[in-house]
Amino acid sequence: MSATKTKPEVSVVIPVFNDEAGAKACLAALAVQTYPRFEVIVVDNGSRPPIQLPLKSYSFKVRVVICHAPGSYAARNAGVDAVGGDILAFTDADCVPAPDWIENGVAALLSAEHVMVGGQVLFAPPAVGSGAELYQYATGFQQRENIEVKQFSATANLFCTRAQFAATGPFDERLLSCGDREWAWRAARHGYRFVYVENARVTTPPRTSLRSAIRQARRVKAGRMQLINLGLDHAGRSAAQPHRAGWQVVRWIMSRPTLSIFKRLRMLAAAIAIKMATLAEGMRIRLGGSPERR
Repeated sequence: MSATKTKPEVSVVIPVFNDEAGAKACLAALAVQTYPRFEVIVVDNGSRPPIQLPLKSYSFKVRVVICHAPGSYAARNAGVDAVGGDILAFTDADCVPAPDWIENGVAALLSAEHVMVGGQVLFAPPAVGSGAELYQYATGFQQRENIEVKQFSATANLFCTRAQFAATGPFDERLLSCGDREWAWRAARHGYRFVYVENARVTTPPRTSLRSAIRQARRVKAGRMQLINLGLDHAGRSAAQPHRAGWQVVRWIMSRPTLSIFKRLRMLAAAIAIKMATLAEGMRIRLGGSPERR
């Protein structure tokens, strides 16, 4: 039996919502993977118009699954239902995996029992230099802290076996954000733990506009509150909180000696606007509003 045949087949699950260009870029990166056996399940989560991909042009197996239930976690569940591989690799349509992403993620996953893998998520260098973009790029995705402190891996870069996913159960489709946290905390109850694998890398662009950064922050804020309101904060309320309090954000930004004062002030203005928007979102949810997809 060849070495290729002995490697387990990997199923990459990618939810997509109105990002055909991102999906194509992600698939182009997957086309040069060093790992020999994988398929890709692209889940169109109600894009308008529906995404169109040149499926026959790829050298690997790729399928498009339609999921009408709103939310990326519903889409991921639909993708898992369609997989054929023994290992699941999750990423997002706006992520570009490194050529050895699957290779390194699988190696780490198979290196120990009861382990799931969260790989590194890097922000691409700023393209337009807006305050929001500079702020996201400077703070980073914080995947190591997610795993080592908050005990979860973002689904932008997550590996597990199909059996581990079945034992843990599907993502909670009630959550439009923070479902990766709830799922990872639930996996811990089944005896699994996440390890951070730096060389299993994907790159994603930071939000370039303040409007898009605020939209993202409001969605995450609503997701954190929903975790608590639904009793899904299995790792405790502290693990559902932001990485930094507002005053810590201000201090962190103004203490960046490598950035000009002009860039620090632009970052600070964006951070304040985002913080105010999240406070308003929290108030809206407390007054009976529902989390929104955004």
